[in-house]
Amino acid sequence: MILKWLILGVIVYVVYIAFFKSKSVQNSKGSFDKKDDDSEDLVECSECGTFVAKHEAFIKNGKFYCSKECMLKG
Repeated sequence: MILKWLILGVIVYVVYIAFFKSKSVQNSKGSFDKKDDDSEDLVECSECGTFVAKHEAFIKNGKFYCSKECMLKG
């Protein structure tokens, strides 16, 4: 009888680990990855002072610009 309860307990524990623990680990990893993906480096336009994402900025002579118009003025 005790052996049946021990086996049942082990099965319940394995099911709990398989379904609930793995999801919480994935969610915590996902939230860290998501946070890293959402954060962007912002740079200030040398002409007008507007902040723009670094990957969207225009660069001329080592200076960042928010648009082609600002880049041509500067």
